[in-house]
Amino acid sequence: MLTSPAMAQEDPLAPKRAINLARSSAAAANGGLRLYHPASCMFKNPTNNPCLAQQDGNGFEFKFQGGPPGWEVLGLPATVESMVLVSPDGKSVIQELHQAIEAGSNEGELFN
Repeated sequence: MLTSPAMAQEDPLAPKRAINLARSSAAAANGGLRLYHPASCMFKNPTNNPCLAQQDGNGFEFKFQGGPPGWEVLGLPATVESMVLVSPDGKSVIQELHQAIEAGSNEGELFN
């Protein structure tokens, strides 16, 4: 059976693939899971996720912080802010930016 573009549905697995890819890409870029853990929101469902800054035809844009293993549980400050843009199908990273958070600096500078 042929379907028209209007009948085609979005891939329901794309958001989950996108968050998984963004999380693993950030971990790899920041030294691996032995040195870096992304914010806990990056391990949750992508629906209504505070780390999902935007979702549109350009893809899935995630903005989140990270730090050494256990940073959130121990109440330590984040050491890295990340932005990862993943393709609309959730299969490839289009752009990513990781910036160190300096102690005593204004957190959020990357995204202002």
